[in-house]
Amino acid sequence: TKLKLLDSLLQEIFKYETNQIMSKSDAEKVVAEATGTDPSVINYDSDDQSDDYEDASEEHGEGPNDLTRPSDWRPSDSQTQNTESTNEDDLEEDATGHTKGSPDYIDEELLLSWEVGDTALSEAELEQKRLEAAQYKLEGNSLYLDGKTMEALDKYTAGLRVCPVKFPSDRAVMYANRGQMKRVMGLNDHAIKNCTKAVELNPQYLKALLRRAEIYEETDKLDEALKDYQTVLSMDPRHVSANKAVRSLPGKIEERNEKMKAEMMDNLKKLGNMCLNPFGLSTENFKMEQNEGGSYNIQFQQNK
Repeated sequence: TKLKLLDSLLQEIFKYETNQIMSKSDAEKVVAEATGTDPSVINYDSDDQSDDYEDASEEHGEGPNDLTRPSDWRPSDSQTQNTESTNEDDLEEDATGHTKGSPDYIDEELLLSWEVGDTALSEAELEQKRLEAAQYKLEGNSLYLDGKTMEALDKYTAGLRVCPVKFPSDRAVMYANRGQMKRVMGLNDHAIKNCTKAVELNPQYLKALLRRAEIYEETDKLDEALKDYQTVLSMDPRHVSANKAVRSLPGKIEERNEKMKAEMMDNLKKLGNMCLNPFGLSTENFKMEQNEGGSYNIQFQQNK
């Protein structure tokens, strides 16, 4: 009796569960009607490996970078172009080699735009800019006399940033003064570039030529120094320091050249001995004799 009662109970439970659960096909139809998709849904959790299933990566198009493939690890073409354009902007230099964004950079394109095109300033406005630059120059001179080299440098740079290009002589003075500041600070390459720009703007600017000649001499660029001193004398034959330099520099240049020649021969001798020593020879086994025509003969001498 108990077994029959239990069996009846189980049957009732089974019927109830069966009525509550939809068949798989019915479920697919409902999903298809709700979503508008194909009713043949692939069950990725199933052990059944359907032929319809393929790895999505095999047919993956060129979509947005998701860093799931090594090809997406490199920057896109647009990113590369942006980086290159940014680097070009960063490397933009002015006439004295200062890069854009540096404290000494002069935006020469901006200065030119003041005089041409739709943004051109009037003559009165350009003159006002020149007077503003002259005030910066005076302030720089005062600061330099007080020993404030860096502050003076900034004033000359400020003047160059507002002085119109139509006033080359004014700009030449500020470049030469800025060159002197760089010289005092030990930045000789920058000092030379500033003086060179000053001479380009005003080839008759004797003070800039003399200053560059002195810097050349201080940095052992004696040939360049001699040339500048000679140019100074062509403009002022009685210039004392230029005359003195023109007399003394040729001897210094010859002495330097002889020293360089001796050092070169010594290095060649060391190299020759390095090659000859394994054979029991040295450069002492070879004697050079100069002919009347200026050429050399090499004589071999056996070790005694």
